[in-house]
Amino acid sequence: REMAEVVDQVYDAIVVGAGIEGTATAYEIASRGRQVLLVEQFTLPHTRGSSCGCSRITRLAYKQPYYVRMMQEAFRLWEEIEKKSGTKLYIRTGILVFGPDEKCGPLNSVVSSLVRHGIEHEVFSGSEANRRYPDQLTLPSDYMCIFEKEGGILLADKALAAIQKLFLSEGGTILDQHKVTEIIPGPVVTVVTSKATFRTRKLVVTAGPWTAALVRKLGVELPFKARKGEVFYWKVEDPKAFSPQEFPTFWCAPPHTPDQDTHALYYGIPMLEYPGLIKVSCSHGGSNVDPDNRDVSPVLPIVKKVSEFIGKFIKGVAKHPSIHEPCVYTESPDENPVLDKHPRAQWNNITIGAGFSGHGFKLSPVVGKILCELALDLPPSYDLTPFRIERFPKSVL
Repeated sequence: REMAEVVDQVYDAIVVGAGIEGTATAYEIASRGRQVLLVEQFTLPHTRGSSCGCSRITRLAYKQPYYVRMMQEAFRLWEEIEKKSGTKLYIRTGILVFGPDEKCGPLNSVVSSLVRHGIEHEVFSGSEANRRYPDQLTLPSDYMCIFEKEGGILLADKALAAIQKLFLSEGGTILDQHKVTEIIPGPVVTVVTSKATFRTRKLVVTAGPWTAALVRKLGVELPFKARKGEVFYWKVEDPKAFSPQEFPTFWCAPPHTPDQDTHALYYGIPMLEYPGLIKVSCSHGGSNVDPDNRDVSPVLPIVKKVSEFIGKFIKGVAKHPSIHEPCVYTESPDENPVLDKHPRAQWNNITIGAGFSGHGFKLSPVVGKILCELALDLPPSYDLTPFRIERFPKSVL
């Protein structure tokens, strides 16, 4: 068997996983003058993780105040990345959030959070939404709707490529086809991959659904589930009506029923990637999967759910999807990621960032900044209490 290379250099930081969170972290660390290696198990670019695809929704509309604050900075950082890379990454469409007007429901929490942070928005009824979008929507008249004008679309594939290019311009190194097989803690951490052995003063693990298995070997048990995401594109009768100039991104929290996943949120993006098709799907509706064997699980139940949703609320859309694109995301019990150092003090040069639960892409510039601050022992920009490992019982083995 061919001997793996042993690299003499000791890096300032190694980041494991070159998805959007790992790439943003590596870029932040490198921009502070550190020597950084970013390793990825697959050939780049790839579609096996959580950062693939052409588009993601971005928004300020969150019910949790800490996410609103993070997103306020994320919008500014995305603008900086656009300018530095010379690449357009954001399309402003506004976002429409709708669902039943429940006193203690998620929509009223979103409104409270937006008001608290002075973010411009409108609140109106389902009948008013139907008046504004007569060729697209058929919402119940008593539904509550929130329109937040800064919401829109991030061009995901282009964004990942742009940040990787910026990372390289800061002197960073990217090595793909390097699957991490062992991490040996110490004052200098040893990282063994399928092709080489590296050493580093700081290690950041941002390996998406593979994170839990990697850190379990380091004595950390994260209660994450790898979930299969099903992304569907549907043909529309009137493409102009569903263009980004005419129709916003949206998400809907439908009324809960006994047979429904209480976390299910339906979301949509106007026509962008494929001519004549819009993206509509359901988050948190996928099955648990092994991320190395994600494509074996069936898609029929979620297709039926999304088709029924479209039939109730959106006009002029085909009953069956034209395109299906699977992905995988990492779900935490409270839908907050882990952004934290290893809980053992002697191994606090290892930082973990994972469990973004399907809503991490838009946050990635801020996540990269936070993980950089943790790795380099800099003062934190945010209260990280919601993201600590210790919030999970029995997390330290």
